[in-house]
Amino acid sequence: MADTIKGKLVEAGNAIGEAATKVGNRISEKADEVKDWAKEKLNKAQNRADEVEQEAKNEAEEARVDAAVKNENCNRCS
Repeated sequence: MADTIKGKLVEAGNAIGEAATKVGNRISEKADEVKDWAKEKLNKAQNRADEVEQEAKNEAEEARVDAAVKNENCNRCS
């Protein structure tokens, strides 16, 4: 324990510096967690968008094939 005012101020400054460092580290950790969470959500959204796109392509291809078959059947009837 410091006996002088200067010593007490130095100790107080050191304590404040340590507390600020701990707070900064905690904020950094939470920021990393938020970043990871956001990346995960973005990846999930991108995967879902890719799935929907593939489903739409499959449905469009099925519709094209159905239309071609229907058109071919109509041509046979004529």
